[in-house]
Amino acid sequence: MRLVRADLEQFRNLVTQTVNLHPHYNLLVGKNGQGKTNFLEAIGFLGTLKSFRAASRAEIIREGSDVCRVSSVIRGRGMARSASFSLTRRGRVQFLDEKKIDSPEEYLTAVRVVSFIPEDVSLVSGPPSRRRKIIDRSVFEVWPEYVRDYRQYLRVLRQRNALLRRKDFMEEELKSWNQSLAECGATLVRKRIMLLAKINPIMEEVNNTLDLERGTHLRYKPSFMKAIDSPGMLDQNSSGLTEAILGKLEEVQDREKEVGHTTVGPHRDNIVFTACGERDMGRYSSQGQKRGAVLSFKLALARVIREARGAWPLVLLDDVASELDSVKRKALGSLIRSMDAQFIISTTAEEPQFLDRQEGYVFRVENGLLERLQ
Repeated sequence: MRLVRADLEQFRNLVTQTVNLHPHYNLLVGKNGQGKTNFLEAIGFLGTLKSFRAASRAEIIREGSDVCRVSSVIRGRGMARSASFSLTRRGRVQFLDEKKIDSPEEYLTAVRVVSFIPEDVSLVSGPPSRRRKIIDRSVFEVWPEYVRDYRQYLRVLRQRNALLRRKDFMEEELKSWNQSLAECGATLVRKRIMLLAKINPIMEEVNNTLDLERGTHLRYKPSFMKAIDSPGMLDQNSSGLTEAILGKLEEVQDREKEVGHTTVGPHRDNIVFTACGERDMGRYSSQGQKRGAVLSFKLALARVIREARGAWPLVLLDDVASELDSVKRKALGSLIRSMDAQFIISTTAEEPQFLDRQEGYVFRVENGLLERLQ
């Protein structure tokens, strides 16, 4: 996928403008507070229908305006199409080829974006719920049908929780919901593990290339059994997972009757960044090591999406070089060059290790305006 053009209207401090992008490298340079990250956020929103800053719509819409819009022309597999969204203080509308799309999932299968921002370091040491959300979104990028499985699991989970809160249910009712939850849950866990099995070897390659901490990978820690390190621990039809979840549900059901909700299942599982064996990076690594782990995860994810879907996602890197020394910056530049994805990269200073003027575009960003440097 390539983003050919972006048209921006009233998005944060960005002035109304059209930005034509290079199919491979686009470097945004300028001082802090000028709009570099705002541009990345606008493009990220175009591909995910949400802000990577978790901002409210009121913050995103430029002060004094009632609506903001971002439109684009994207090209992939030999054809061009348009994608756009508009935000008001009441809601969001998205369009593909000028047609309103009510289903976010339908829209998101057409535009794929992977982004890295400095705040992503909190992914390593933050709550498990955030890592689950990132992994679930990543599974959806690789296997779009996952959203159907996920929604089915949530429906069963809500029904089982409602039953537990009733208190006066029959044991046969609970057994039936236990079976349904275990079967649906096993499907989610299996796909999550399959994704991690694809990502971990590529993370190791990225870490070696950038001379980051060796042995960094993602480890799956279920709420119903010991940690799972590879799909080889699962059987092909997920019956082992189903039985494991079912067994744990039966073990804790007296406690769940007291608390009135389900305490076992993929909604309570954890995914942990580990290094050097089994060291939990969230507890024992420096900020720089955590940042490097997330960067390697995001770059690995982009490659996994390419292998699964046949097209690279657009890759956004915000202030990626600020904590890298000159050797690592040069290595990152080489790694980016080896990937055939389209990149938009922001930095406070022009970094020749990332981009030669003949290989892409350099934009100076000042007061919300992107100006291409010749």
